[in-house]
Amino acid sequence: PAEAAPREDASPAVSAAAPLWLDGVSLALAIWGAVLLAIGASLAWSALVVRRIVHRAAPLTGEDWTTPLFEVADRLELDDAPRLLRSEDAKMPFACGVLAPTIVLPAECDGWSPDRRRAVLLHELAHVRRHDLLGHTLGRIACAVWWFHPLVWTAAKQLRAESERACDDLALSCGTRATDYAEHLLDIVTSVRGDATPAVALAMARRKEFEGRMLAILDPELQRATPGRLQSVGLAASLVVIALVVGAAAPIPRQAVARDVARRDSIETRRPRRDADAERIAEHATRQAMRDTDRAMSSATSTVTSTVTNTVQETVKNVVPSVVESVVRGLAGAPGAGASAKAGRMSPESLRAMIEDGLEQDKGKGRDDRPALLANVLKTDQNPELRRVAAWGLNEYAEQEVAADALVAAVRGDKDASVREMAAWSLGEAHGTTAVIAALGDAAKSDASEKVRATATWSLGSIGSGSAAPALTALLTDRSAEIRMRAAWSLGTVGVSHAPPALLAMLKDSDPQVRSLSAWALYEIEDPDAAPALQAALKTEKDENLQIEYIRALASTGEKSVDALRELLQSSDPRVKSMAVHALAGTDATGPWPWPWPEPRPYP
Repeated sequence: PAEAAPREDASPAVSAAAPLWLDGVSLALAIWGAVLLAIGASLAWSALVVRRIVHRAAPLTGEDWTTPLFEVADRLELDDAPRLLRSEDAKMPFACGVLAPTIVLPAECDGWSPDRRRAVLLHELAHVRRHDLLGHTLGRIACAVWWFHPLVWTAAKQLRAESERACDDLALSCGTRATDYAEHLLDIVTSVRGDATPAVALAMARRKEFEGRMLAILDPELQRATPGRLQSVGLAASLVVIALVVGAAAPIPRQAVARDVARRDSIETRRPRRDADAERIAEHATRQAMRDTDRAMSSATSTVTSTVTNTVQETVKNVVPSVVESVVRGLAGAPGAGASAKAGRMSPESLRAMIEDGLEQDKGKGRDDRPALLANVLKTDQNPELRRVAAWGLNEYAEQEVAADALVAAVRGDKDASVREMAAWSLGEAHGTTAVIAALGDAAKSDASEKVRATATWSLGSIGSGSAAPALTALLTDRSAEIRMRAAWSLGTVGVSHAPPALLAMLKDSDPQVRSLSAWALYEIEDPDAAPALQAALKTEKDENLQIEYIRALASTGEKSVDALRELLQSSDPRVKSMAVHALAGTDATGPWPWPWPEPRPYP
């Protein structure tokens, strides 16, 4: 009884301490929630601003924009090009939209040069290609939830910086010269006095991060393979680990606080063992998070993609079949339908839907009638826009005889130049048969439209057949620099073993782009007999970037390049000397040669 009294006296102390703990936790939760709501409200407001800008913007549909857009999309292996908009409200180019990527350009883009347009599109589409919009959004959410932890903000800031650097590197690896790219970036940044790009969007450049990016862009020794993306993944892993550690330290529920106060003596006696357990658990969780970060990020992306895909498939399943059925009946000559199609009442959108919907109603029968139906439209329809869409759709079936025959006939005889151009482009996926090579060779040589000639020249290289070499060699002396450039590119892709004299002569062409493509073709052909011509061209070339390209091509010729490379070891230009040493050692100082892609897909 004498010992019981002190224990009873301790009870009021415990009860008095509990409200103090509870008040502290409540205050912390209130502050955390208030800041979370403030940051969330700011992000929501930014999203509304972006939505308003996009809603008020006008689409850029002119050929001077769609051509570089589709070219860059192809270069970056994007299946679908994002929307391209022009806005009076935007001050800086930016990308937005996680599920529906959109590129928004300021009104000043009307006066941009073709090179600047291409550089901006390369950078912004690189964000789309790398899924930086998703990573940027997740970083913002992490900062909102764990706003009190400085490492979260540091990791999110570094993630953005590395993603920008990775996009710069990707743009440079696609063939953009570093000095030109830096100049475009500088002009865009300095032309904006007060950038107010919403936080949820990815602006092309911000003043506070500009200096570091410029130094990285102009650094000739910087490797531009894939470090930016790997570092971005590492930073994302850091965000995950920080979230785990900070989450483990979050305030515990009110009931747990009361129990903790009531049993503090018991906890004190067991604290050393539990602290050791907690350390082991935290260490294990950290290692596991680092191992599984890539898998977790991939799973999240797959979940989003799967959800969207399932929704689209359900919509297609429920709505599209009736439309496709009516279109197919019209194409097949059903009563009343064929006449309307020939009269032009079938819209290009309906025909395009038939191509893209991917329905497999005849899959069980092992039959797909779409190539024959589209070939019939291409041969007989009076509407040139429908014929153009049909030629575009036949690209997927160009290896089938019925599709190739229809495309060859269109290239040779269609009255509309845009249809001939589309048919020539689709034949780039066909087999290199005699009929296909002959049709493309004749079109490249003598078609009335230079666009058709250029596309046919590109398709000869895209097919990749050595039988196209004679036709391509004849085009190396064409009057058009565009045709000569594409002919050189195509020769580098078809696998010839010897460089024709006309290709060697192009090293002295008046057009620098033609000289660049001829050097690339010689780099791919690896003909030892080309070494003297490359050595002579190197001595007279004034463009430093072309000199580097000539050295790379020279290194591919093997032992015959040694004498020329020996002389370059005495060069005062550090880049030339470095390239010569790497060439002699059998390595590449600046990564793989950016593969030129001179022809975009001509969307209908």
